[in-house]
Amino acid sequence: MGNKKDKIQKPVTGNQKWINWLYLAAILLLTLLIYSNSVTNDFIYQLDDDLYITNNKDIKEVSGDNLKKIFSESYVGLYLPLTMLTYMIEYHFFEMDASGYHKINLILHLINTVLVFFLFLKIKPKPIIAGIVALFFAIHPMHVESVSWISERKDVLYALFFLTALIFYLDFLKKNTVANYLLAVLFFVFSLLSKAVAVSFPLFLVLFDWYKGRTFDKKVILEKVPFFALSLVFGLIGLYFTKSAHVNDTTTPDVSWFNRIFFVSDAIVFYLNKAVAPLNLMVYKYYPADSTGLIPAKFYFSAFILAVLATLAGIWLYKSVTWRREYIFGMLFFAIPTFFVLQLIPAGRAYAADRYTYLSYSGLFFIAGLLADRAFTENSLFAKKAKSVFVILLTVFTVGFSYLTYERNKLWKDSLTMFTDLIEKNPDRGHPYLIRGITKYQFGDYKGALEDYNISLKYDTTDPKAWANRASTRGILKDYQGALEDANKALAIDPYFVNGLNNRATARFYTGDYQGAFDDYTTAIAQDTNDPVFYERRTMVAQKLENNEALVKDYTRLIRLKPGNYTYYTSRGDAWLLLNEPQKAIDDYSTALRLNPSFYKVLFSRGNAWFKLGKYEEALADYLKYAEKEADPAMAIYNAGLCYLQMNERQKACEKWQKASALGFQNAENMLAKYCR
Repeated sequence: MGNKKDKIQKPVTGNQKWINWLYLAAILLLTLLIYSNSVTNDFIYQLDDDLYITNNKDIKEVSGDNLKKIFSESYVGLYLPLTMLTYMIEYHFFEMDASGYHKINLILHLINTVLVFFLFLKIKPKPIIAGIVALFFAIHPMHVESVSWISERKDVLYALFFLTALIFYLDFLKKNTVANYLLAVLFFVFSLLSKAVAVSFPLFLVLFDWYKGRTFDKKVILEKVPFFALSLVFGLIGLYFTKSAHVNDTTTPDVSWFNRIFFVSDAIVFYLNKAVAPLNLMVYKYYPADSTGLIPAKFYFSAFILAVLATLAGIWLYKSVTWRREYIFGMLFFAIPTFFVLQLIPAGRAYAADRYTYLSYSGLFFIAGLLADRAFTENSLFAKKAKSVFVILLTVFTVGFSYLTYERNKLWKDSLTMFTDLIEKNPDRGHPYLIRGITKYQFGDYKGALEDYNISLKYDTTDPKAWANRASTRGILKDYQGALEDANKALAIDPYFVNGLNNRATARFYTGDYQGAFDDYTTAIAQDTNDPVFYERRTMVAQKLENNEALVKDYTRLIRLKPGNYTYYTSRGDAWLLLNEPQKAIDDYSTALRLNPSFYKVLFSRGNAWFKLGKYEEALADYLKYAEKEADPAMAIYNAGLCYLQMNERQKACEKWQKASALGFQNAENMLAKYCR
């Protein structure tokens, strides 16, 4: 049965509604103040902002093709089409202005704060409890990652739909209307389309049913079938994309199954600890360097601490007869979403992250609200003594969390600030130096990047990305032999590492090993046959090798990938001409002109092809039009003279050569001397 206290509620008066809104307004104002310094932050490169937004061509135009892509493909190994849709819309308005994206994240967080307040007001209709949950949800430093990091739009967006769906479900339990049920389903789907971790939603429904004292009969079970079915479908979609994204992933360490127990234990203890003491936060909570054998003692100690906490919680619940259901509800509200982000199957360098607490902490805050409510409303001697303690604690935590959140926002200012902070907290890890080095490289500080890569490789020689990126930097600094050595080391670790193949190909190209460069690009292309970049680079090498057959094949593939690119047709036409296939060259040049009628430069090449075919009138027309439109007409005028000569119109030929000579074309003098004296 449910709590009778919850079932027999006094009607909410107008005054109480105003008080509720005042609570909420104060919370929102405080949240705006402490997050005010986040909206001027930049994108964080090397932490997905470049992959989701700045380098993502799929969001840079609102089109049918791009919409199809974001609803059918994954990004950074995740399926989140609604999140990508928000980026597409924002790019239309803000383009590369990061402040616009930050403002939207903050607005979504403020909306979520409102939703949290009203959700918990429905769960336990006491404003003090809902107010405490909403307050700590809004200002907790562990939530900075979800709000101040543009790439975590998926967190604030999925949470918005998730919370809305929960509210509609509670309304369904109260009113038993089909509309509320269908709205719960709809917003659950929106949440799934924003981030796959929303698959935990059906378990929340079961939790709410239990909390409200519903009997788990056939009707109640059937109500859940659509939700569990949707979770299963989206869960499988999420696993598929995550697995495919990590096929060649070298960032996830080899973690033994036995040690996973201790990493999971440490993650849970970390989340519980940071709920009350969110100090020394960092964007990566790294696995230890060796995760297969003996690991640092703190992980074993965390398992012991977790066992002790679980025992104490069990004893507490056993003795808390009156409030047991509420406490269990709060613990499970924390446990359910936390379970879905524990690294039972490792993915990536980190085994825990601040952002994973965005929804789950609400359960712990609910327990804090329950305890505060008891202290402020009960008349027992214990409650009277506890009241002043809770006033002090609420003040300390509110001020402390607000300060820490404001300061944490500063560290999300830009990539260099973030990664420098990560280095200071992990001075003996290679990865923080690597990503700061990549950022310096992107900003043109190649010497600074090289220094960071050197330190990164001092601490970790097993990361092919570090070797490959140092190879790239050495290449930029014209140390091609050093670049070649580093690229070879990257490929010794992972023979199919595309960045390593690209950088070795570049080094080979500049050291004159064109065939080696060609082979490397061929191997890179085999990893992704639909990426035009490596075809384009291989054509540069094929030109050096004078391999015109390869040029035709590569440009044919590029044309299939980008049929609207007129330059590909022009370049393939040039290759056809070198292969003595002038008619095929003419066909390609004509297509290039059809795609871009103002691309007059191709007229000269097509004129050459016509001339080679012996069609001098057509060649003459192209040369003359080229000479009329382009700023360097001398050679075209000279060639027009050759056409007239072949057409037995020597006088006109001499006129053209005279004009070409006046323009400084020396070969025209020879023709004038031979035919026009």
